[in-house]
Amino acid sequence: MSVPFTERVPSCTTILEEIREVASRFRRVVVAFSGGMDSTLALFCTIEALGRSKVLACTVDWGPYLPEKARENIAFLVEYFGVEHVYIPGQDALEEVARGGPSCNLCTKRAKLGRIREYFKEGTLIIGGANKSDSWGHRGVKLLGDTFSPLFDLTKEDIAFLVERFGIPIRRIGENRVREGCYLKHLLKPLAVPNYHGKAVVEANALLLRLLDEASYPRDIANVTIIGPLAENIALVNVFPLPEESLRKRIIDALAALPELSQVVLVDAPITLFIRANLGIYRNDLSRFWLSRGRIQPDFAFPVECVFLPSTNRRLRTFQVVDYRVAQW
Repeated sequence: MSVPFTERVPSCTTILEEIREVASRFRRVVVAFSGGMDSTLALFCTIEALGRSKVLACTVDWGPYLPEKARENIAFLVEYFGVEHVYIPGQDALEEVARGGPSCNLCTKRAKLGRIREYFKEGTLIIGGANKSDSWGHRGVKLLGDTFSPLFDLTKEDIAFLVERFGIPIRRIGENRVREGCYLKHLLKPLAVPNYHGKAVVEANALLLRLLDEASYPRDIANVTIIGPLAENIALVNVFPLPEESLRKRIIDALAALPELSQVVLVDAPITLFIRANLGIYRNDLSRFWLSRGRIQPDFAFPVECVFLPSTNRRLRTFQVVDYRVAQW
């Protein structure tokens, strides 16, 4: 970071000026930091704007749902930037949100930002990495109370360009080139029993990533998506590009040995998912589109068709993928 930020990319001067202007209204500045590309660039910009002594990086600790490699990446980047960093507990808040069904937006609002706000109290500006490539960037605002998104007007491609331009060393976990870092996002049904549903999604995904890393297998997508009725955990294995046959067999055999999994299926063709959704989602075309194209498809190795069905379960806040059908080649 020896070359001044504004000299390298003069158009980014506005971002730094906005951070300084908004931060001047608060006593403390905290960057919600996951170690991913978006929050890393947000942290970098905030340090450039205010100086590292005036910035605190904060990670809400999801417990077992936070991949070990994510913790390693966070530690590496905190040392790289030379910035103060703290973990604050958040597993209970995350699980509470997930009981009503998958909801990344509600998780961000309550389990992440809500927990940071509760921990640091009034007078704290929370800076995040929301941008045009996520739902808040489409439907939210840049500054909302004590929460500021300086990358709000950038796309994911813009962010990747800037990260490369500044030489920021982003380390991937290996789940997804776009968004990764929380095992629980691969549970596409309510977290009714953490020791069953939660344990399944954690152990299955950790095992898959370990097997791929041991094989030094490069990939764009790698996850085990857990679906099905609450009494079953159906594991849909997504790896793209598809591994060769011997590695596929090793993965399926290892996952099949996990007692929390009822069925293990390698997604190697287009797939149809049958989704029970609460009536608010079911009756809203935009919500169904965003859920299928923005939330589900990016984590699948092959094209997904979503068939939505209305749910009368009042405890289901969002949706539950109850069944699947893989296309026959």
